[in-house]
Parts: sequence; structure tokens; C-alpha cells
Amino acid sequence: MFEKIISKIEQYDSIVIFGHLNPDGDCYGSQLALKAILNKQYPNKKIYAVGSGLPNFYQLLGKMDKVSLETIKNSLAIILDSNDIQRLEDQRATEALDFCKIDHHVDTFTFNAGPQVINAKATSTSELIYDLAKENNFEIPQVAAIALYLGIYTDSARFQHAYDFVKLFDTLKGLAALGVNPNQINDILNVTKFPSLEIKSFIYKNIKKDEAGILYVVANEEQRKELNVTNFDITCNTRMLAHVEGYPIWFVGSATEKGGLQVEIRSDGYNVQRVAVAFGGGGHVYAAGFTVEKYSEEVIERLLKLCKETLKRGKE
Repeated sequence: MFEKIISKIEQYDSIVIFGHLNPDGDCYGSQLALKAILNKQYPNKKIYAVGSGLPNFYQLLGKMDKVSLETIKNSLAIILDSNDIQRLEDQRATEALDFCKIDHHVDTFTFNAGPQVINAKATSTSELIYDLAKENNFEIPQVAAIALYLGIYTDSARFQHAYDFVKLFDTLKGLAALGVNPNQINDILNVTKFPSLEIKSFIYKNIKKDEAGILYVVANEEQRKELNVTNFDITCNTRMLAHVEGYPIWFVGSATEKGGLQVEIRSDGYNVQRVAVAFGGGGHVYAAGFTVEKYSEEVIERLLKLCKETLKRGKE
């Protein structure tokens, strides 16, 4: 499955691994894991993983790299966990000599990404990186195994979602054999900082409901500034509205620092990925998101309308 990507990797001495905006556990984990695996397999190549990553995991897994535009212009770009060029955190990727991509989202890429492996039935891009290593008999260093576990654990919503649970747990068994300690990951993920308590309080106090079956919270610019947090700090709490009886679709939105609106949408069995695509976003069938350049009540009204239409269409 990965022959063309491996062939491309072997053609270049410099490789830069890119991920998406607002990196999550899967983005950061798959980037660092692929870097570690390729470093082990190709010790003479220069391999970098760029982006902001997850600072809470820097001590355990390592920091991201800072590279010059000149380096990127002389490198192969490997794009992970991003279905569209607009969602890349580092837009300099387009300056690379060549491209390839590994992802598990529905593909909406707007430029020629070269060889691609896209499997929307994978739990995560980290699962695909594990498959790449196993298929090619590449050694998986312990730090890579931990990073892959982080990616799979977080993107499967702590093992709640998978097309193939047998494969999922077989992969986890393989990672555990490489020295992964799940408690080590949980301890970091479960740390709560005081500002997050204020965000949670805000969300619970500002829940709105549409009787069609939708729960939502949207923080405007004034509210976000009062909380003194980023839009991502707010929208990453979408799970707080999950699985409320009678409300199978839920979303959390926030004004951005540039006057836009970021939204994360989730559902119990309804295709909200189509809703996100309508606003230029994307994601998984039951978990998706988007960002628009201008915050407005009209956008929120249209979002509600599309969510209602999704409910009428039925589960998929």
C-alpha cells in the first residue's frame, strides 16, 4: 500500500513532515512517530517535523523542528492528517520540491500532493504510520510507539470509534509490546489547568438547544476575550456536549482572534462531515470542523439549518 511513498522517500535526502492547523494528538503523534521511524531506517537523511505540536507532550515525546524556507524548497514534503492545503499549519509546504500524503480524512486536497495513501476507515493517521512501518519491516523506536499510541487513543475518542476493533486492538497490542505505558499518556492528557475550568463553566452556562435535536455553544469575541483564551481552547471542549439524550448533533464555536469563527461539530451517527465541507472545512463522518473568515449570526443560522437537514436525512 505504501510502495510509492517509500519510493519517493528514498529519492530525497531532506524530508519535512507537515501537519494541520491546531494540531491534535494524532497530528502531533503521527508526525513525530514518522520522523523517528524514518530516522532509524534512513540515518543519513535529514528529517524534520514542523508545526506547533502539543507542548504538554514535549518533555515525553520531543519538540517540533524549526526549518528555513530554503530547507523546505530542497525537501520532500510529507503531509500527514490534513485533507486540504488550506488546513496546513505551515503553508510553506507548497514550496517543497515534491509531495506525498498519508491521511484518514475524506480527501479534498486542492493541489497535486503526489503519491497518497488515504484510508477514511482508519481510526487515525497514526494507525496508518504503524501500518507503513509494519508493511516495510521498519523498526518502530519506543518514542515512536508512544507517539502512535497517543494519536490512536485521542483520535478514536479513547477507543470508542473504529471500523475494525479487531485491527485496532491488534495494533495497540503491538504498541504495548514496544514499551507503551498507557498511564503515562493518560496522566498528561488528564491534567487540568485552572483556565480550563473557567471555559467549562462558560460552556455549561451558555448551552443552547434546538428542539430538532441540536446542542450548541458559540463564544463571541467579547466572551472569548473575557475568558482570555484562544478559540481552540474553547472548541476543543466539544465533547462536553456529547451524548445528551435527545440531542444527537452538537457543536462548539468560538470567534477567532482575526474576526472569524471556528466550529467543531460532532454527532451520534449522523454525517456532519458534509456540514463542515459546506463551510470549507472537513474531517470525519461523525466529527468534523471548519473555520470561516468572518464571524456572523448568519453563519450560525446556516450551520443550524444544515444540521437540521442532516438530522432529517437520517443516520449513516
